[in-house]
Amino acid sequence: MFETLFKKPLSGKNSAFTQHPLTVDVHAHILPHLDDGAANVEQSIAIIKGLQTLGYKKIIATPHVMSGFYNNSYEEILQSLQLLKGILKRYNIPVELEASAEYYLEDNLFRSIERGEVLTFGNQKKYLLFEASFITKPSYLIESARRIQQAGYIPVLAHPERYISLNNMDTLTRLLFNGILFQVNIGSLTGYYSKQAQETAEILVKKNMVAFFGTNCHNESQLKSIKSAFELPYFQYAAKENVLNNTLIQAQAQYWSAKIYSRI
Repeated sequence: MFETLFKKPLSGKNSAFTQHPLTVDVHAHILPHLDDGAANVEQSIAIIKGLQTLGYKKIIATPHVMSGFYNNSYEEILQSLQLLKGILKRYNIPVELEASAEYYLEDNLFRSIERGEVLTFGNQKKYLLFEASFITKPSYLIESARRIQQAGYIPVLAHPERYISLNNMDTLTRLLFNGILFQVNIGSLTGYYSKQAQETAEILVKKNMVAFFGTNCHNESQLKSIKSAFELPYFQYAAKENVLNNTLIQAQAQYWSAKIYSRI
């Protein structure tokens, strides 16, 4: 079933890929002063320049929103985005910036949804990136995803490969069939987070279950791991043919999203 979601089976060959296979990053902590990512504007610029070197033309900033830890409001995130965009323009750094958020799955998220104060990404502003406790029960994820869908958004689970409670294919398959899209961290393919996360990420790629790749970049030191992943066959395969990142800059996101859901 999952092998039919996208176009081609995974090749074991480490074939050369076209330069800059991904042009859009959907998960990056580059807005200054908001979370555990860039601590100041200088760090923001350094990370952005590093991502540009890797071939990214558009970066979607996704600061954490988590009650008691990262109390970032809708307005604060947009203000930080405008500040950074102005500085990049002043220094003639040509990159397209957009703001979304990495929402923690909690009651406050659903209150924000009710108020219409959530930041999503995509050409139709429909993809909602969220994370949860690393021991969250799958049933809670499914129930929450349904609430997100009922509000008119498409739930995208950040780095599913890192969740201990989701470390089996039956569970991940259930989530996918209940309309949750998966955003895998590029660094997971290198073992940056753990061997277990690497193995799960590879399986998700092989089964054509990855909708988006994200750098989840918090600092310059992560860029090396991200760059090394570009040479891996799992990344090459998915980045060239199967993930939706580049559709966000080519105005085709709605078409590909509809195609995915028609197959599951």
